[in-house]
Amino acid sequence: MYLLQGIARPGLILLLFLPIGVPGRAADATDSVNIDVRASVDERWEGVHKRGAIEHGKVFGIASIKEVPAVSKLVRPVDETKLVGLLRTELGRRGFTEMGATQKPDIVLTVLYGRGWLRNPYLQDAILNENADGAPTASITSLKQAFRQREPDFEAKMQAAQQEKLFIRISAWKYPEQPGEKPVDYWTTTMVVDDPDHRDLNQLMQEMLAAGSGYFDRIIKEEVRVNRDVPAGKVIFGRTEIIETDPKLK
Repeated sequence: MYLLQGIARPGLILLLFLPIGVPGRAADATDSVNIDVRASVDERWEGVHKRGAIEHGKVFGIASIKEVPAVSKLVRPVDETKLVGLLRTELGRRGFTEMGATQKPDIVLTVLYGRGWLRNPYLQDAILNENADGAPTASITSLKQAFRQREPDFEAKMQAAQQEKLFIRISAWKYPEQPGEKPVDYWTTTMVVDDPDHRDLNQLMQEMLAAGSGYFDRIIKEEVRVNRDVPAGKVIFGRTEIIETDPKLK
C-alpha cells in the first residue's frame, strides 16, 4: 500500500508516493517464494550405454565466485562474501568438508550468479535460437518433444521456465592432476527464482542455497520446485511528480 502525501514548496507542490505497512502485519513478516532447482551429474559411459551416475568425493575447495554479465543489472550488488559463507554452511550440513592447507580436494567448486535466460530444462530435445535481446526461442524438431508438450501441465511449466531468472549455479569440477588438463564437470546444481526486476538476490540467497543443497551431486530430470519463506518485500522504484506551479514565479 502507498500513502499519498503532498508537500508544499515555494512555486510548486510535490506528490510523494510513500510505502506504508499493511495493518496487522508484523515488521519481520515473510513471503512465500518458489525456488526451482535444476541438477545434473556427469554419468559414466560404457561404450554407447550410460552406466549411471556415481557419487563423487566430498572434500571441496572453492575456486571462484563470479557474476555473469547481463544486459540488465541486478537490483542491488551481491554480497559475495556472504554468499560464499552461506554456501560453506550448506555444504557442511550435507556432509561436505572443506580441504585443509595440505589436503588435495576431491572436487573444486565454482559459483556463478546473476540474472538471465537459462537453458530451458523442458526443451532438452528442441533446437534453441538465440535472439538479440537474450530471450531464446525454440524450434521443435523432435517427435519426443512434440508428444511431451501434450502432457498435462507440461506447457505451463515450459513457458514459466522460458522467462528471465535470478540464479545461483554451483558446479563441481575434477581437481586437475596435471597442468593444462581438460576441465571435467562432475556435477552442477542451479537454483532459480522469477522476477529479477523486483527481487534482491541478497535476500533470497540463503533460501536458494538451502533449497538446492539437497540436490548437490544428484540428477533431476527437469526441475524440482521448492517453496520457501523469505523476508517480505520487493524492490520498488518510486517517483516524485510536479503537479502544480505558481504562475507568479514564471
